[in-house]
Formats: sequence, C-alpha cells, structure tokens
Amino acid sequence: MLSRRQIRLKVMQSLYSYYSLSNLKVKVKKDHLFEVSHLTNLFYLFIKILVRTSDFSKEFHVSNKKKFFPTEKDLNPNYNFFENKFLKIFKNDKFFKYFKDINEISEKLNINHDLDRKFFIEIYKSEFYANYTKSNKTTYNTDSNFILQVLKNIFPQYAFLKELLFEENVYWIDDYEAVLIFLINKIKNNEKVESFKISSPFKNSDDKSFFTFLYEKTIEKNKDFDKIIEKNSANWDLERIATIDMILLKMGLTEFFYLKDLPYKVTLNEYIEISKSYSTRKSSKFINGVLDNILLSSEEIRKK
Repeated sequence: MLSRRQIRLKVMQSLYSYYSLSNLKVKVKKDHLFEVSHLTNLFYLFIKILVRTSDFSKEFHVSNKKKFFPTEKDLNPNYNFFENKFLKIFKNDKFFKYFKDINEISEKLNINHDLDRKFFIEIYKSEFYANYTKSNKTTYNTDSNFILQVLKNIFPQYAFLKELLFEENVYWIDDYEAVLIFLINKIKNNEKVESFKISSPFKNSDDKSFFTFLYEKTIEKNKDFDKIIEKNSANWDLERIATIDMILLKMGLTEFFYLKDLPYKVTLNEYIEISKSYSTRKSSKFINGVLDNILLSSEEIRKK
C-alpha cells in the first residue's frame, strides 16, 4: 500500500510526535509504530462507507415510493446500486469479520444514517449515476466501474468525510489519497476478493523493516546527528532550525550512514521533496545544502 516516500513520511510524522512529546517518548514510540498498521482501518472504512451507502440507496427509493405525489421515477426505482455485484462481495458474513475494528471507528466518527444520506445524495446527483441507472441490467464489470466512478469523483471532494477522519486521526488526511489510490487500483486490476483482506500497509517485509529501522535508528543516533548537523550547517544555531527540517536531516543521515544500499541521490531527492510539502519555503535548499556538505566531507559514507 505504501510507497517508500509514504513510508518516509510516516516515519517523519512519528518522529515529530516523539520529539514534541518528549515526556512520553516510550509511549509515543510504541503508539506510532502501531499506528502505521491503522492505515488498513482507513482502507476498510472506505469499503464500509460504500456498503452503507449502497444499503441506504434502497431505503431512499422505498421512501420515495411513499410520497403523496410520487413521480414515475419514484414508483419505478432503479436498484442497481443496492444490488451492485461488486459490493455484494463485502456484504457477506465471511468478509464482515474484517470490519471488526471499523465498526467501532464508525460509531466513534458518527458515521450514521445522516452521513449515509449526504453521501448518497452526492452520488445520486451525478451524471455517472444517471448513466448507471438507465438500465436495470448490469454486469460485474459495469458495477465495479460504477464504484470506481464513486471513488474517483465523490471521495476526493467529500470535505465532510475528511473532517471526520481528521478528528479521529490527524495523519489520516495525509493517508487519504494514498489509500484511495490503492483501493482504486485493486478494483481496476479486477483483483480477487482475497486480495482485499489487508493485514499490513506494507507491501512486503523489506518495507516494514525499512520503516522500523529508519524510525528507531534515527532516535538512537539523535545526539550524534546533532553534532554532525551543527558542524555542517554554518551560521545556523541548532535551536533555530525548524523541527521538521531537523527530523528530515536526521532521517537522511540514517540512510547515508546505515542504509548504504540506497543510492544517496535517491535519499537526497526524497527529503528535498518531502520538505517542499511539509516545511518552510526555504527548507528544501537548506536540507539540500547540509546533506550535500555531509556527503562531501564524510569519509564514513560509501554510497552508490
């Protein structure tokens, strides 16, 4: 699920919490190593929202039939969304056990009947919904393509959902797009239902080891890295360097000194790009300059 850049970003976020809450270091460290695994909760939450909205669509149409002056459309509703063949996979009891934690999160986030209605109305108003419901007969491909349209057109712009997620986990906003793309690609590739049972956000054991090592080694070498950065950041007092910049520099040093199979240019470019989105306007040049100085001056670094 996570790319290497996204893993670096998760490490940066975890380290920021670690250093910001210095009196709770051990607790924060454990919590955030565990927190990365909660990306799978966001994945399942997206699926659960789709399932809930699909179920609500039937209720919506049944209610419209009872209007005092129902239209022809109200009297002859289209149940394609409720009967969506792709979503039926996730409505059976065998798959439902994977929603164990999600049910609790849904209640905590107040993902309720009102949210189901709001979400469905957004879909109902769309042109792609109108096209989808022109016929009462659909195929599995038609149904899965409709869900793709919902994910591509409704999820990215649904601010209310993002606000709810932010209240539960401040980092989920950063994860939102990555998890959404991951789900979209799974559907696009027509993967079997078994592949939707995600036990880890990491693609493989190497990525998980990379996360753990980068996080723990950066903490372990914190004081040593302070000295190296101070020596190579002329005219800069360490206390004046932005916290995020210091964290990114130290993560870069962990890769330079202890992950020597990674090309230094890759490491350098990754932290420059991350700084552009998460730190100050001049941070990318500062980080580039300091890490470049260290590369040129250190005999210990042997990079490809």
